[in-house]
Amino acid sequence: MRFYKMFGMLAMLSAAILMVSGCAGDKPAAEKGSDETETATTADPTHGGWWCVEHAIPEEECSMCSASYAKACKEKGDWCEEHNRAESQCFICDASQAEKYVKLYEAKYGKKPPAATE
Repeated sequence: MRFYKMFGMLAMLSAAILMVSGCAGDKPAAEKGSDETETATTADPTHGGWWCVEHAIPEEECSMCSASYAKACKEKGDWCEEHNRAESQCFICDASQAEKYVKLYEAKYGKKPPAATE
């Protein structure tokens, strides 16, 4: 009987550790730093890297992911109401806007960035 109690406690402890460790990447965007070694070739659902793969913009400058950056853009008058993003990042209205960010990525990694997923 004692064995089953210890086994049960061990199983519950293991489950608790797995649950807690599974949430470690769920930090708000404001708490995340940049990781200069990241290759940004795969989507990063936690938005913790240097490059926002979803929008093809450096994460800290992504007006679609960063509420504080979006607010700053709106205050400067740099906002596309139609597409809900910074006008300077609205590749829908002006595809040539993307070239600035492509050059930043190429300067850092020496290759073209992955295509935006959104």
